Amino acid sequence: MINRELTEELAVLLDLERPEAASLFNGFCGAMVAELLAFRKLSIKGLGSFYVTHVPASKRSNGSAMIFAPPVNKLRFESTLSGGDASLSLAVSRLSMNQAEAARFARTLATLFLAALQQEKAIYLYGLGRFALEDGAYSFFPDRTLEELLNREYQDLKAVILPQHSEERSERRSPGYILPLVVVVLVGLLLAIVYGRFSWSTFFPSPVEPAKSVATVVDRRVAAVAPIPAPPPSGPTAYPGKTPKGAADSLVLVKGDYAIVLATFETEKRAHQQIAPLRSSGIKAFVWPTSMDETEYFRLMTGRFANYASAAERLKGLPKKMVDGAYIQQVKKTVVLHGEKGL
Repeated sequence: MINRELTEELAVLLDLERPEAASLFNGFCGAMVAELLAFRKLSIKGLGSFYVTHVPASKRSNGSAMIFAPPVNKLRFESTLSGGDASLSLAVSRLSMNQAEAARFARTLATLFLAALQQEKAIYLYGLGRFALEDGAYSFFPDRTLEELLNREYQDLKAVILPQHSEERSERRSPGYILPLVVVVLVGLLLAIVYGRFSWSTFFPSPVEPAKSVATVVDRRVAAVAPIPAPPPSGPTAYPGKTPKGAADSLVLVKGDYAIVLATFETEKRAHQQIAPLRSSGIKAFVWPTSMDETEYFRLMTGRFANYASAAERLKGLPKKMVDGAYIQQVKKTVVLHGEKGL
């Protein structure tokens, strides 16, 4: 059984029963986890140093797609001490030992740890990780639960994959017959004008309207600038004009705000196509353009939040099937976003 030999030796050296020694060892492991979560670094004599490193968001290409990886915190181990030994202070503050008991316990544990590492024995530090020999190498493997705790602020963000050869590019190409057809039409027009067979008015007629019609056109133009007073009751009845379409729906994101990014696309058209299904499900989405290395992308986002906690709370409440892979992004500069009606 893993740690059996270590706890038996600990029981003998400290004159304890084996269950009591095992409980003491497990309590010390829990103290190490709590210290690491609180201060992100820990040095234990006989083992080495544990510390948390932050890996920022990155991008890489695998030839067929561009992969944007979210930030992550990783637990690292070094066999040398990067600071003072924390064993004594942990035994006193977290295991409630007096100074003499804590000093004896720390010395004994350091001796056992050092011997186990030199002999490449398997050691399991409950909640922290394990030392084991795998694939010919003796290494430290962090506990998965601890790494999840270290990355709780990123809400298990997933990588965004953007194909480098989008099918949308084929839609941008004009059909092959368009150019020859345009050339034929232009040549025909030029020949008709040069040889005088047709006047310019043949192709672009300008119908002459009575004076009253011209006056009506002028009145409509003026109405676009200043409203015309309502006619007196005795005059002719005016027909109501059509109600102009409303302005495009929009959202202003101010620098420092937080927003939820639902997905990222290479083309604006693809991004706008996804707005209607989201809004029909109660998620008001907008298109948020961005660029990287002179390449433009279009993010589909929702919400405007004053802080990260508010955005995280909203993200938890969104339907998982609709927003799988969504993440939280802080606004770097003020921008106006547009919804399904566009600009």
